[in-house]
Amino acid sequence: MRDPSDPLDRTAALFSACLMEAARGRARTAAHLRVSGPGALPMMLAQGLFTAVAALAVLRLFLRF
Repeated sequence: MRDPSDPLDRTAALFSACLMEAARGRARTAAHLRVSGPGALPMMLAQGLFTAVAALAVLRLFLRF
């Protein structure tokens, strides 16, 4: 077993903690974006369209020659 103060162990633990926090944040975001009831379909379509337009804008921003 490695010494707990080993830099590789600290790096792995930090990376693991970052991934866990990111997953927790995505779960919270998904819960906030979940819609139901009357008007849910138009809201979901609007969210999807906005996400696609934002993604294309970011790609265009970074892929300029």
